[in-house]
Amino acid sequence: MRKNFIFSLQKVLDLRRQQEDKAKEALALARKRYQEQNQVVQEILEERVRARQSMEEKQDITQADIWLYNLYRDRLNLDLVKAEEKLGRLSRDINQKRQELVEKSKQKKVLERLKHNRKVKFDHEQQQEEQKEFDEMAVLRYQPEALQAVADDHGIGGD
Repeated sequence: MRKNFIFSLQKVLDLRRQQEDKAKEALALARKRYQEQNQVVQEILEERVRARQSMEEKQDITQADIWLYNLYRDRLNLDLVKAEEKLGRLSRDINQKRQELVEKSKQKKVLERLKHNRKVKFDHEQQQEEQKEFDEMAVLRYQPEALQAVADDHGIGGD
């Protein structure tokens, strides 16, 4: 009689799959944050170029204009340094999330391989059990005929 395969660690495997999914989501979020911060860095760089071009195109530059430009440029440079530092932190965060995902994937794959191997073993044992049952049925089916033939040969029983 055929039995259904039950993997005793299925709940653990389900948990590992959930953990892997969460790790994928965390990595996607980290990448999104990195892209957003990279955009901030690009905008600061573009603003620096625009400010310099504006200053170069300006006619009748006063001392106050130069002072304001230098002040603004220094502020943009400071903002750029901070934005690039944050970008570096976000890059490290991506690497950490990627490593966590790799680890979660490995843990899940170990259990999936174990489940597969146990299923193969279970199927093989089921097949052997079925073959044994078929063999026993065949023996029982042909046994009376074999006994009758032996009895006839020895003149036992019968008519």
